[in-house]
Amino acid sequence: MAVKFVLILSVIAQLTAAGLALRLNQLYRRRSAWIFISAAAIVMTIGRATSLVSTWGERLADAEADAAFWTESLIGLLVSILLVAGIALIEPLFVELHKAEALLRRDKKRLEQVVRRNEDELRIARQIQENLFPDEPPDIKDYDVAGASKPAEWASGDYFDYIPMHDGSHIVVVADVSGHGIGPALLMSETRAFLRSLAQTRNDIGEILTLANHAVAQDVEEGRFVTIFMARLESESSSTTYTSAGHNAYLLRANGEGQVLSPTGIALGIDENAVMNNSQPIQLERGDLMLLVTDGILETTDAEGTLFGEERLFEVARQSRDGSAFEVVESIFKAADDFSASSTQKDDNTAVVVKYR
Repeated sequence: MAVKFVLILSVIAQLTAAGLALRLNQLYRRRSAWIFISAAAIVMTIGRATSLVSTWGERLADAEADAAFWTESLIGLLVSILLVAGIALIEPLFVELHKAEALLRRDKKRLEQVVRRNEDELRIARQIQENLFPDEPPDIKDYDVAGASKPAEWASGDYFDYIPMHDGSHIVVVADVSGHGIGPALLMSETRAFLRSLAQTRNDIGEILTLANHAVAQDVEEGRFVTIFMARLESESSSTTYTSAGHNAYLLRANGEGQVLSPTGIALGIDENAVMNNSQPIQLERGDLMLLVTDGILETTDAEGTLFGEERLFEVARQSRDGSAFEVVESIFKAADDFSASSTQKDDNTAVVVKYR
């Protein structure tokens, strides 16, 4: 009789364990683990029930006298009790895990909302910045001008512009704020406002850049600076002058010779009292190209770490010089993209081409 009692308790314990396992599986969706645990508990229940049925039909004295059977029955009961206890003790852990998952889902939802909101704000910032770039090139007799800018992030620290002056001439500008992203983009917008405002009351581009430097230096934090190249173009004039705050530009002559137009001053924001000088007049010939680019293009690297560089820029311009200024700009961007070893643009890229025709 005692053996049957032990087997009945074992079957009850196994049924309880199977029920608990199925319950946990249903509540906490741990199907990959708890299906196997539930199945094991059910199989063990069937085994205990089989032993019980077999014993029920035997003579009680024979079953109770069989020491091995007694041992097997007691071990089975102990295993069943331990399984019930283990499942019962592990349930609080699953309760905590369930709560943690609920918190993670809630936080994930909030994070996605923040990301969407930030993306909307960044998208608006990008649209605003794109509206600050010129819609179309200036109409300057004997000159073909084109430019484009591609930010590395939502907003760019690069800047290009065609600024009309009150005497009828135009300034072609390319600038590069150190770094890229929202901060440099704000400084770029401020610099643009200074230049456009000063160009309405002054004719000397060196003076314009000197005064802009004084204003920028008062606003930027240490380590921030702006490099700028400005060239003055006049209708029906083959002569141009430029002023440059730490920014190289390039002149490709009609005969294929390349020249570097070196800076005439230091970058804006470094020294509040710095003076930006004008270059000597440069006489242009039909077919000459002025190439104004930011360092994002020149510092593009290939798989070996080789820089795109100035010579490659000249070579691209030589190969595309028969096209329009816009086509030369497109060729420069395509060449830099093809040269790059990375699918992700690492810096802001800007190019302006001035073709004397």
